Amino acid sequence: MEKSVKKTLFIFFVVFFALSSNGCGNTLTKASTDSTFEQTIEEKLNNITNPMNSVVSLSSNPYDYIKNPDAAQDYKYIVSQGEKSLNFMLNKFAGSNENGLKEYIMAIACSEILKEDTSSKKWVSGREWYDNYIRQNTNNGQESFMAQPNEYVKKLYQYRETYLGDNSKVAAIVHMLTYTDVPFKSIELKTDSEPYRVTVNYQVDSRANFRFRDDITTGWNKNAAVMFSLIPKADEFVFSLDDEYGNFTWSSYNRENLSERFGMEFFKADTVKEAAGSLDSYTNYLNMVSAIKNTEDSYGELQKQNIARSKQIYAVIGNDCEITVNSGVNFPVMITEKIAANPPIKELADQKNILAQYTGRQVDFLIYHINNFKTNNGTFYLFTFDGEKLIAYVDLKTSDAEQNAITKFLALQGIHR
Repeated sequence: MEKSVKKTLFIFFVVFFALSSNGCGNTLTKASTDSTFEQTIEEKLNNITNPMNSVVSLSSNPYDYIKNPDAAQDYKYIVSQGEKSLNFMLNKFAGSNENGLKEYIMAIACSEILKEDTSSKKWVSGREWYDNYIRQNTNNGQESFMAQPNEYVKKLYQYRETYLGDNSKVAAIVHMLTYTDVPFKSIELKTDSEPYRVTVNYQVDSRANFRFRDDITTGWNKNAAVMFSLIPKADEFVFSLDDEYGNFTWSSYNRENLSERFGMEFFKADTVKEAAGSLDSYTNYLNMVSAIKNTEDSYGELQKQNIARSKQIYAVIGNDCEITVNSGVNFPVMITEKIAANPPIKELADQKNILAQYTGRQVDFLIYHINNFKTNNGTFYLFTFDGEKLIAYVDLKTSDAEQNAITKFLALQGIHR
């Protein structure tokens, strides 16, 4: 009897082990197959975008790359894999902000897989195709056909319902976000009273390289949308950028008015709150995050002109100096022969010939306080612009000279003080 029982148990364990091993083997095989497929598609995309043909490699037309005989079969293979390729490429779009040749090729392939009407093409870059696709396929936050959850989504999803006071988990979320390329420094948590706030500090070597990086603001918009969805008790997020001389730019976000920002209409408080309800809903949510519009797309002509002017001003004052916020005073002046011959302030005496060239035209005289952030020494500059073109500038040096210039330019406008 004892031998019979032992024999029966032995057979049971052998069968159980065989079945268990078989199930595990299927799982490993599927994971390996998925990984191999993704590698294959990635390699074929790289082959298409890095052609051996030197003529094609110099082309600015993405369609030349997919028609290239050396890459045509690679492109056909990608399209032939249908939904599987589509999911891979949608996840590629969702996981980065890149917008180059590869993204354009992926957009062409996705469009072909989806059998979109090429005659109604309304995009000029791969990223624009993806953004349009996300918006067109969204109905009250539910997508009719979206990318399947990838490993990045799954890892982020693990941090849903993160406790605001958990410093390590909040920092882990920040480390995982890929929407900006600035180095993370630290976080500060305000949990003692409302509004509950998380401040994320970034540190760079030199602010001079980050003065006109609108992509950072776009990245922070996306960071905020993700962090609000994972940390439900957070009322505010502040993203701060420092160098060794201190803070030089920052952006603040509030949960209740997040959707009022440009390109973030989708991110209403209730939508953000419900985003992590399931892995599928969170995948869709992150696709919407990825499709947030670039900050620079919101700029009007005046703001574009101001940025163009600021770049020229920084070319004059150098990397160690910066324009003091809200210090600018603008005086539109019609240049007459009298003004050109006798400028309103003595500091413009050497600019007579330049001013004479603009007789009969209106130019802008702008006065700014300029600060050397390394030495904390300041001065005042007068810049003269014709539209967005800098035509003259002088260092006024003292506050007395600045006040005198303001008085003289006000007098030209009939205002006396």
